[in-house]
Amino acid sequence: MRKLLPALLSFMLFTLLLGSCGKHSYENSSILILADSLMQTYPDSALQLLEEISVPQKMGKANRAWYALLLTQARYKNYVPLKDDSLIRTAVDYYENGRSKERLAKSYFYWGCVYRGQEDIPSAIDCYLKSLRIMPQECDSVFLAMTYNHLGDCYNERSMEETARGMYRDAYAINLDVHDTLRAFHNLRGIGITFLLELQFDSAAYYYKQALEMALSLDYPVLSGIIYKDLSGVYSEQREYELAYAYISKAISGLSDIESLASAYSMKGDVLYNMNMKDSALYYWRLSKESPDIYTKTSNYYNITRWRN
Repeated sequence: MRKLLPALLSFMLFTLLLGSCGKHSYENSSILILADSLMQTYPDSALQLLEEISVPQKMGKANRAWYALLLTQARYKNYVPLKDDSLIRTAVDYYENGRSKERLAKSYFYWGCVYRGQEDIPSAIDCYLKSLRIMPQECDSVFLAMTYNHLGDCYNERSMEETARGMYRDAYAINLDVHDTLRAFHNLRGIGITFLLELQFDSAAYYYKQALEMALSLDYPVLSGIIYKDLSGVYSEQREYELAYAYISKAISGLSDIESLASAYSMKGDVLYNMNMKDSALYYWRLSKESPDIYTKTSNYYNITRWRN
């Protein structure tokens, strides 16, 4: 179905253009409605549709605002960097006049995402909180949970672990209620991270293990690998190196991307070094030397130098 979608979209777009000859407002509205309907399941196709609109500046104010919101949303969902806030501010400025509380709430949320991408965490928090205050009661529960989770991430970055924990718990309660196991997994992991940052290792391990159960139920090796790696870190901090070794070995078998694998190799090297298996430690440190992460790379060079001395 996904392979056929581009051709289907082209046909639908052609049909819209043909049926709305000379009626630009109707044409634009139809494309926006179609993009909105595709956003959750096929965000890449939604982005493709929106980028087909050649002159959005000629839209009416209502369509221009919705276009700005949808395009920001589609870029975010496709991991396209949100470089500045000029686009999403178009939506915020329009919806501030009380035209749609739900769209205003979403506009503030994505404005927060822009700020977060710029590492302006206080401004991101402010936008997310405004989104929560504006959000109507009947708003999409997935969006509400996502806002709480983003706030949790931001408060963690501000070393406000207890506040972050409350946000993750609010998100978890919503996702559990709607049986969204994948998002609930991320909420539980977030709670675990807050305890780890507070050096409450037993509590961190407890929530990581709950998240692990969810990852295993989803049969999602990458998620399991992430949690195995987290648990290895907890047990390393507690100097329980045999457990740390067992978990990091499981993590490596589940992870696939270069950065995560390199980090896991580095961690395994550290564990082996602490178990006085220095030659094996060197082997894993060397495996992780090509990590794209500067912290991991620096740590490895330090460890290799320490081994040689």
